[in-house]
Amino acid sequence: MQTILHLIALILIPLTISACNPPVKQNPTNAEIESMGILALQSQQQDAIRTLTSWAMQGNAIAQRELAITLAANKDKQKEAADWFKKAAEGGDAGAQFFYAEANYKSKLGLKQNYTEAWKWYAGASRQNNDKASFMLSRMCKYGEGVPLNLEQSIHWLQVASEQGNAQAMFLLSNAYTRGEGITKDPALAHHWLELSAKGDFPPAIQALAMELTDKANATEAEKDHARHLLKEANDERKMHWNQYQ
Repeated sequence: MQTILHLIALILIPLTISACNPPVKQNPTNAEIESMGILALQSQQQDAIRTLTSWAMQGNAIAQRELAITLAANKDKQKEAADWFKKAAEGGDAGAQFFYAEANYKSKLGLKQNYTEAWKWYAGASRQNNDKASFMLSRMCKYGEGVPLNLEQSIHWLQVASEQGNAQAMFLLSNAYTRGEGITKDPALAHHWLELSAKGDFPPAIQALAMELTDKANATEAEKDHARHLLKEANDERKMHWNQYQ
């Protein structure tokens, strides 16, 4: 009798485990992976983490990035997060390349500051149209961080970041055209990039555009009203969004 019960247990236990851990979907879409990433990060759902891990181990770079983001929120999983970010970066994921560059630049996830690695992965992300990465390349050139200090190259990367849609880069590029720093003075282009930066809701640009209208000789009442509106908008945007530019 005991032998029969033992055999039944051997049959039922694997079935029970299989029921508790349903098979992971093969070939998930990017949207499915990112949705699973949200569940794993915000809810710390073990099933979601298990699924992400399975996809990541299959070599899916997006899953590797999402798993790394989830692990990075756990102070005891920093090294593991860095390893997965690196795998995803090597797999060509632009988001992971930026995150891994940031970790090297800012000494995060247990990594020592390494400007060479930071430049490598910022450049990779920039080539994939990551405007924040391009902005950081400009910064590194400006301050000589891991590369020779080169103001003209800094302006080049500001131009790239601006064309990729980075409002902060647009504002700094406008300033460069205004002052002729690293580039030939061009008031028209300075105003062009200032307007685009303001449209991108960058508070200093909105305020600068307002002051430009206020200081304009023979400004019409409509322009003065627009300037007052811009100043209010700048203050509102600064309160809501300033942290994202830090």
